[in-house]
Amino acid sequence: MREIRSADPWSAFLAPSGRSAAAAARPGTGEYRRPPGDQPGEPGEPGGPGEQQDAEDVRRRVLAQLRAAQGPMSLERIHHATRLGLLEVAKAVDALRARGLVSVEREVDEIVRLTESDG
Repeated sequence: MREIRSADPWSAFLAPSGRSAAAAARPGTGEYRRPPGDQPGEPGEPGGPGEQQDAEDVRRRVLAQLRAAQGPMSLERIHHATRLGLLEVAKAVDALRARGLVSVEREVDEIVRLTESDG
């Protein structure tokens, strides 16, 4: 029996495992399958209940860090102090700003400070 091989040696190396030989031979026909634990509505999936809970936790951590600092902080300092991702911190600050809990000023960096109504 003859094996079908590509002239390109990288095609075998880069072909995802678990795909059939027929799907590998026809690029673009493979089906994407979600890994276990990554189904819609599960924690970590956009729009799922876990994301809302995680986002609220991130907002709490950002507020706690601002209170502990007893003064304004840059987004970068909040990011390093909380060990959260910079995008997570930015989304949390944006949500807190929409609630009126923090204000953001642009100097060299974005400076976040607690508003007077929070306390």
